[in-house]
Amino acid sequence: MSTSQATFAFVQTLAAELSHQEFDIPPFPDVAIRIRDAMNNSNVTTHDIAKIITADPVLTTRLLRMANSALLRRGPIEITDIKVAIGRLGFDLVRNTVVSLAMDTTFAADNVNAEVRKYIDAVRAHSTHVCALAYILAKRQPGIENPEEVMLTGLLHDIGKFYILNRANDFPELFGEPEELDDLLATWHTGVGRAIIESWGFPVHIAEAIDEHETLTRYQPGSIDMTDIVLVANLFVNLHENPPDELPDLSEIPACKKMEINHEVMEGIMAASEDEIRSIEQALGGSAHPVAPPPPPY
Repeated sequence: MSTSQATFAFVQTLAAELSHQEFDIPPFPDVAIRIRDAMNNSNVTTHDIAKIITADPVLTTRLLRMANSALLRRGPIEITDIKVAIGRLGFDLVRNTVVSLAMDTTFAADNVNAEVRKYIDAVRAHSTHVCALAYILAKRQPGIENPEEVMLTGLLHDIGKFYILNRANDFPELFGEPEELDDLLATWHTGVGRAIIESWGFPVHIAEAIDEHETLTRYQPGSIDMTDIVLVANLFVNLHENPPDELPDLSEIPACKKMEINHEVMEGIMAASEDEIRSIEQALGGSAHPVAPPPPPY
């Protein structure tokens, strides 16, 4: 099968799955569902959550790593008790850490070829970098009441790419022409991502942010919202990872205008928050690559 034939066949597969909402992915991991359901109970206690978490050694380890990260650690004493860790993190950060592990479990890529794994590793590193920067930006916005939810959305924003890459493993011809696969990812990942998030029962506003985070022309009147922040974080991480020959005119991007963000401002934010960004990336299991500022301004 030629690359063009493989691309056509793959697009037909994606279109059918998206149209019928029939995605061939494992369900959201049981431990994540149990924790999510427990947290939806207003009477849940730290002890209740700890009982669920301690039944999963991998999740326990990751939560302790997050609680002992530079982002949250206070003093030299390491936390080893999961209830203390939950108290340090708060339920929102516990939820984010659970979702991070759930993504790793669902899209483990154990049976994919080396090319697919390389792509998946890159998307994973990108996702944690975006979620960390989105969290930093959200904390700077007085109208954002829950920066942790913005962090979660940043973590999930490219989940459609994980699905597409796992499915692309059955079409090895696609990897002979990286531009073809890159175009497929760019065209399809937001719609696929929204469908997955909706099927997993996440709130509508998170699904909408995932669907719209690449729409640089998006204009939503009123105050800065979660989509604005994730869109800007994703834009600047992309500019850092793949510097273009010519930088975009940020004054034409509504979300940047609303947030009063340009290259110089973002360079300062990223430099001032380098340790915090790296800490979040390491705690959530992503790549601990050095955090550098985006390309210099005009």
